Amino acid sequence: MSAQLLPVLTTGACSVQRLRIFAFRNYVEQSVEFGSGLNVVGGSNAQGKTNLLEAVATLLLTRSPRAAGSADVLAWGSDEALLEARVLRPAADRTMAVRFRRDPMSGRVTRSATVDGSPRRARDLLGLCPVVLFWPEDLQLVKAGPEGRRRLLDMVLAQLDQRAALDLLRFRHVLEQRNALLRQVRAGTTPSEALDGFTRELVSSGARIQVARAELVRSLAPHARAALAQIGGGEELGLRYLPDGGMDPDGDAVAAETALAATLAQRRLEELARGATLAGPHRDDLELLIGGRPARSAASQGQQRSIVLALKLAEVRHIAVHASVMPVLLLDDVLSELDPQRRRDLIAGLADAGLQTLITSSEPLPGVLPPGTRRFEVASGRVAVAES
Repeated sequence: MSAQLLPVLTTGACSVQRLRIFAFRNYVEQSVEFGSGLNVVGGSNAQGKTNLLEAVATLLLTRSPRAAGSADVLAWGSDEALLEARVLRPAADRTMAVRFRRDPMSGRVTRSATVDGSPRRARDLLGLCPVVLFWPEDLQLVKAGPEGRRRLLDMVLAQLDQRAALDLLRFRHVLEQRNALLRQVRAGTTPSEALDGFTRELVSSGARIQVARAELVRSLAPHARAALAQIGGGEELGLRYLPDGGMDPDGDAVAAETALAATLAQRRLEELARGATLAGPHRDDLELLIGGRPARSAASQGQQRSIVLALKLAEVRHIAVHASVMPVLLLDDVLSELDPQRRRDLIAGLADAGLQTLITSSEPLPGVLPPGTRRFEVASGRVAVAES
């Protein structure tokens, strides 16, 4: 594995300098001062290492990438949670905060966001400090269904392109409303003409999402191929975007709209029978290829881990190029199945890249961590600076 895993930008990197946590998961109240480079979070299992990385991700993305809903992040017995951090950025430093509150009447948990103390829409925080995540469950990206692979693409898009973020939000809302209308039309309580406006909106936002995803996959593919070669994947990694709805992956938005509209018209009767929208970006896939073969069936367990790590490094490279800033990199339990030499090479490559990295590990790492690494120990939801 080559130590030069990632580009080193002279424009700088984002970093979370000081994180304050209140009533989040198993953290009652905690403040943590991270270093701008390599940070290693140690401790036994089920103590809160992953929750600490999740807190950083939730702040920067304004919603948890791991929880099914906002209520899941509240500490047991709490009706409110807060995440706040001073974020260092090349353009201008910011203090970002996301608050979760449970309504005492409905029980619904809502979120609100601020930047430098001023209220902002949650989506306005996206991309202020980009973040790339690796969780153990990401190993399912290769073998599992397409939802996780779509989520990978959309998380990158939402952080780099505000129009794409808005399209993704709009599409989800329109899809829910259109599916509800399809069921009402099937039940005979609503005329079928009521679908027309929702179909036009779904086609418009859906086509833009598909074009944006196609462009992103074209950009990620060479980065992923180079990353796998550097970490010793053995065979060439390929990415192929599979849009649903008849779109040509190399086409433009007008062609994508035309194709999706035609597909929905052809499937109208089937949609009414099933009460669901049967074409669009919610059914897209990202095919992963190893040596020209579908990785889903051809990749070994070791290759799966290497492929997923290569995808994450490709995200970092893409963000560095397109945002001219190095993102924060969160790696949860990425070292557990790497041999000692690959651990050393990965750590050295990340340390040389000049980006803030938070890595969790449940075992000691003697002789692996370079000078300047900041180390923490987590026990029962409390974080302490580890002794050198």
